[in-house]
Amino acid sequence: MLKKTFLILLLALVSSYSRAVEVPRSDLIVHIGVNRLSMQAALDSSINGFRLNYPGFYAKLSGEGYSNATNFVHFDLNLSLNKAKMDNGYARISRLCMNYGFGKTLDRVKFTVSPGLCYSQVAYQNEANSKGVTESRFAPSLALQTDLIILKSTYRYLGLFLEGSFMFAKPTRWVHQVAVGLSWKPSFRKEDRPMVTP
Repeated sequence: MLKKTFLILLLALVSSYSRAVEVPRSDLIVHIGVNRLSMQAALDSSINGFRLNYPGFYAKLSGEGYSNATNFVHFDLNLSLNKAKMDNGYARISRLCMNYGFGKTLDRVKFTVSPGLCYSQVAYQNEANSKGVTESRFAPSLALQTDLIILKSTYRYLGLFLEGSFMFAKPTRWVHQVAVGLSWKPSFRKEDRPMVTP
């Protein structure tokens, strides 16, 4: 029931904002940083003493379109890669999320709310008995992000971001995440010169 309600809300947000806003070509934001995961291991006799390693790798591509000077909508894809230890072995975790949300930019701060969908795959390897276990987790998610803006102009953007992303699933199936890093607009276009009247 919770998943159906979340998907209906997501579709309503997409339809309401997509009619009003067109994403500009230049507003591609790249996020690179580190993350920390929160999750439980799969229930299997070969998986014992599961411990996540910190930090992991985090990357995100986000396209933004502004409806006015401060409000915008965005679509993004993000990927995180992590490792974990366990008795007599190790594990590798990948987490891929697709989000569509909205945000607001103030003078030096930017806030973003992003409902979406997350897919996570975990591969466990017990070297003592040469047994490998792979599991997948898929659930609706919600991401909340805050940027501290270091540099902002027509063609340039640089900021520090902090993002929390939560999966709506049973506690044994969630893979929650906190990420921090740099956000940057990859544009090398120079600022337009002011018009000078003769």
